[in-house]
Amino acid sequence: MPPKYDVSMPAAAELQPVGQATFIATRAKSDAALLEEWCDGYDGHTRRAYERVGARFLETLAMPLRQAAVGDYRQAVAALGIKPAGTEASRATRATYTAAVKSFLGFAHGVGYLAFNPGPFLKVEKQARDLAKRIIDDIDVRTLIRAAKEGRDRLLIEVAYYGGLRVSELVGLHWSDVIERDNGRLQITSLEGKGGKVREVLLPAGVSDRLRQYRRDKPDNDPIFRSARRDGPITERAAVDIVKAAARDAGIAKPISPHWLRHAHISHALDNGAPVSLVSQSVGHSDLKTTSIYAHARPGDSSGLYLKDL
Repeated sequence: MPPKYDVSMPAAAELQPVGQATFIATRAKSDAALLEEWCDGYDGHTRRAYERVGARFLETLAMPLRQAAVGDYRQAVAALGIKPAGTEASRATRATYTAAVKSFLGFAHGVGYLAFNPGPFLKVEKQARDLAKRIIDDIDVRTLIRAAKEGRDRLLIEVAYYGGLRVSELVGLHWSDVIERDNGRLQITSLEGKGGKVREVLLPAGVSDRLRQYRRDKPDNDPIFRSARRDGPITERAAVDIVKAAARDAGIAKPISPHWLRHAHISHALDNGAPVSLVSQSVGHSDLKTTSIYAHARPGDSSGLYLKDL
């Protein structure tokens, strides 16, 4: 039977296993140190986002975590959703902030820094089911690719779409991440997404050929999508700008971003008969339910089609 821990003491930093030596769950002596400890469990884009949201939350709370009541936490989270200009952030952004704070507070309680977990008292706003509005059809994708500047920008859009990559994965690619496979295809290897889940992605032969031609004699440690302004890969912001510029030149009015291409990859693959399990594995979803949402967002069949047209 696992040991029981006494976490009833206020501001407990040490958990006391019954009948055993003291187990120290955290050495954090301040809220800032605790935040750093929590963020150490993540890396890349996720870590930067959590550091930013966590720091803003602690600043907005304006009192130590151990002195705050539920109402104080709620007010601080509500304040996070207000932009510097005084306007309200989008529902999706507010939901992301709340989810991050809930995770942080759950960690604080789990390691004994807080005597109780305020997280369950913070409600995440339900988001409207607008996924269908953010799925573009394959004609738009082809138009977008043709409108992009030849070379780096066009290849970035192609790899984003055919690989189903997150923008953080896209800009982090180096030539060493690409290996040869059968039938003229290239494989993007060792993609590490959310939760540290590693996967491999195969690219179609046509995209693979264009990548080979673009590479020429570039060394393995070179980023695939190099910045023209600095030494190193382009930023996530620059990748977004590339996609938006191509959409503007293509005359596509929708606010397309690299993540829209990921949505399109999933939806189009399912429409064309790819198994849900394969799509889920390819894009790095942790749960088949997440992938299945796309099938419901744009169903290829519906019971209404079986009714007699009056």
